[in-house]
Amino acid sequence: MPRTQDGFIRLVLVQPFVEHIERSGADPRPALATLGLSKQMLRNPNATVHAEIIYGLCNALAEQSEIPHLGCEVGQQFDLSIWPPIAAAAKASGKVGGFLANYLMQVPQESSSVKHTLIVEADRASYGVSRLVRTENPPRQVDGFGIAMHLRLLKTAMGPTWMAQDVLVETAYPEAVPRGFMGVRLARVENPTLTISFPPEWLNTDLKLRAKAETSPPATDEPDMSIVAALRSAARPLLWKGKLTSQDLARALGLGQRRLEAALRLHRTTPAREVKRLKIEVAQEALADEELSIGDVGLRLGYSDQSHFARFFRSQTGQSPQEFRRSLDPSDDA
Repeated sequence: MPRTQDGFIRLVLVQPFVEHIERSGADPRPALATLGLSKQMLRNPNATVHAEIIYGLCNALAEQSEIPHLGCEVGQQFDLSIWPPIAAAAKASGKVGGFLANYLMQVPQESSSVKHTLIVEADRASYGVSRLVRTENPPRQVDGFGIAMHLRLLKTAMGPTWMAQDVLVETAYPEAVPRGFMGVRLARVENPTLTISFPPEWLNTDLKLRAKAETSPPATDEPDMSIVAALRSAARPLLWKGKLTSQDLARALGLGQRRLEAALRLHRTTPAREVKRLKIEVAQEALADEELSIGDVGLRLGYSDQSHFARFFRSQTGQSPQEFRRSLDPSDDA
């Protein structure tokens, strides 16, 4: 289960932002490179990064493309039915209320940086998004996206009975959307929670959004959204460099070193321990490939000396690399 204090988000969720600025003629690669990311990384459905990086990336893409309301534009224009959390919720829902309830249950699978709530009272219904971590980068463009997406959904569901003046949006970043956006009432608040409130009767409106069956993601193991999983994901492409320090890993995650170490203590582990476990996991995967020599496997883990790699591997597994490789061949049991 993800821990709310981890603050990690699946990287694939920013893909619509990148695609949008590409359609506008801008190149997203400089903004991605500034934060140590690449377009290839965005295609990994299990890659997770800290909210600090997600917010920073979305803001940087807006500045680079000179689209001040980038998040808002993305929320207005991209295909809602194929976005993973929306598609899953829409597939299971027939009413707006059911969709919002199913959507907020999807969020823990996509992010451990926010908490979504749906509060229904006699005269108002409120959908809220609370930030669970504090970041240096403000979630300005992400709020713009959330405002546009939820308003668009409600307006589509209501059809000709939509009444913009019945909707109140409360956000710390009203500048994230154009003035007079969709005719709703907009209020600035100090609280970082984004709240959209509307008449409770709207919850019983038929949902007109439907997920596209062919775009449903394949059944896979639910990704671990914890900081441990994020650290291992960030460390894997760096193993060849050799010894990785806590500072190296914190930088790759967009965190301060102390913050990383404190978060890992909640999981009763350390950066060094997780890197050691990851090295063994990667080594065992590589040793299964007969075309790779023991020396090649060692180089992948930052060991230029094969004997040093062999000693490390034996100290952790009780076997030499050669013994482990032989144990994978059933014919050796004869």
